[in-house]
Amino acid sequence: MVELAEIPYLKGESIKAFDAKPSFALDDNNWFTNDHCFIEDKDGALHWFGINNPYPPEGKSLYRYHPYLGHLKSTDPTKEWERLPMVIDEANGTEYVGAPYIVWHEESERWVMVLETFLDGNRRMEVAWSDDLYNWERTYKAILPDMLWLTSRDPHITKGKDGKYWIHLVSVDSSVTPSLSQVVRLKTRDFVTFEGPQPIMSIADGVSWSGIESPFLIERNGLWYLFFTYAHRRYTETIVVVSDDPEYFNYESNTLTTLFGHAMEIFTYKGKTYATSCGPEDQHYLNHQSISITELGWLEQ
Repeated sequence: MVELAEIPYLKGESIKAFDAKPSFALDDNNWFTNDHCFIEDKDGALHWFGINNPYPPEGKSLYRYHPYLGHLKSTDPTKEWERLPMVIDEANGTEYVGAPYIVWHEESERWVMVLETFLDGNRRMEVAWSDDLYNWERTYKAILPDMLWLTSRDPHITKGKDGKYWIHLVSVDSSVTPSLSQVVRLKTRDFVTFEGPQPIMSIADGVSWSGIESPFLIERNGLWYLFFTYAHRRYTETIVVVSDDPEYFNYESNTLTTLFGHAMEIFTYKGKTYATSCGPEDQHYLNHQSISITELGWLEQ
């Protein structure tokens, strides 16, 4: 399998896409980004949505203080981004908005977002809808079965050849020892009712909050490539596992390569394919806490 695959690699220099701190922010804190996504609108502009917050003020906890979901727009992702108002603001509410992922829902002709929010005293996965990418209507309803809500996060969505939308999340199976960090798939047509969950990859690492983070799935020339951050080992390590079956990825035998990046997103815009990294949610290393971007290439073996 591995010998048949193309190898993704980062081409050239990674550059900072934009400042993590908005110009309209009045606080003195540094700001950071984390999990994010890109979507091209119907007019050809590229939009960025993601975790975008100040470092916690006194009395608040790192990784728990996530009041804002940021939004920027560009027609050249390596040069200039327009900062737009936060699309979700929980600063005076739950103080928590997590990783978003957005796709165009063909059946309803609306944009749909899956994101992590704080509902009924717990972090849960929620759906929101938009007609224009600027204004979002939240459902305030948890979409996951109770057994998955505690450890599931970091959605990625793609439409499968079965006509269903595949939502990929990370989770933990604690019914075995050591526990399994997993990528699981839920399938849906309407983002109201959901099938699953179906594990597509597992690592027996015994990590209670999932060593796997931020899955991203690509089909290319008949093979499937699963990108994910393995933050349990290194915060900025993205691993790529290849498979000829999108229902199953074998980490032990079909790991293809490792890339430098956290919560990597991959998108094609105006004929070029890009890979991004973000964060970290910690001020003691790296030079900025924003989004870095570079072109992604593929090597034939």
